[in-house]
Amino acid sequence: MMHKYQIHAIRALQDNYIWVICHKNQAVIIDPGSADEVIEFFNKNNQYQPIAILITHHHHDHTGGVAQLIASYPECKLYAHQQHGLDGANSVNDGDVLGLLGLDFVVWQTAGHTDSHLSYVVSIDGSYRIFCGDTLFSAGCGRIFTGTTEQLFASISRFAVMPEDTLFYAAHEYTLANLKFASMMATDNYQEFIQQYTKQISQKILDGGISLPTSLANERKINVFVQACDEQLAKRLADKHRLMDNTPLVVFAWLREQKNQA
Repeated sequence: MMHKYQIHAIRALQDNYIWVICHKNQAVIIDPGSADEVIEFFNKNNQYQPIAILITHHHHDHTGGVAQLIASYPECKLYAHQQHGLDGANSVNDGDVLGLLGLDFVVWQTAGHTDSHLSYVVSIDGSYRIFCGDTLFSAGCGRIFTGTTEQLFASISRFAVMPEDTLFYAAHEYTLANLKFASMMATDNYQEFIQQYTKQISQKILDGGISLPTSLANERKINVFVQACDEQLAKRLADKHRLMDNTPLVVFAWLREQKNQA
């Protein structure tokens, strides 16, 4: 019997998603900002035993449930960057590989939102899945707190050259607000797609669904931050907004500044 991998989104706090990857009788939890919803999930799906918690960054809405979950599931291992400040964590950083659920989770440092932000890259069923925390959102990217614009640009650029079918599992439901911003910023050739996609996602959310994961192919059409990492598209964005400097980093930084004020 084939045991397929299942990826579940657990809603928590105001708009967070805690991702849980299940295979056979084991599960991996990513960014548990709250414990109660996760414990409820495992009570209902008691065939699964959580074996690991992966943390992308230190913000409380991504780590708030860790202590209670480790207390509830003592066999569960915690993986985080040493700067995340979590007691008992196994320290990981860029290039480390975690063998979990029969998969290789490759750790990428994707700083910008914070200076020690990590993403976890894994190939499931022939396509890459990236658990990217608050680095990339659908149609957007993370606000810069303790990282730099240069770091965030480098992180999004790294994502932008992945295969088109790469799926991103971001940690927040920000898509509709980001699409509104995209419709103000995107060049004319993407406007129709953004409008259609906005309708589609609005309906999905209205029906109780979620907008994630999102593919890189999709983000290339709706995400101006991904577009700004491309030299030609950055030039088009600069032309539209009459920016003097059309280099990708400068266009990216200008867009992030606009989003901060939106």
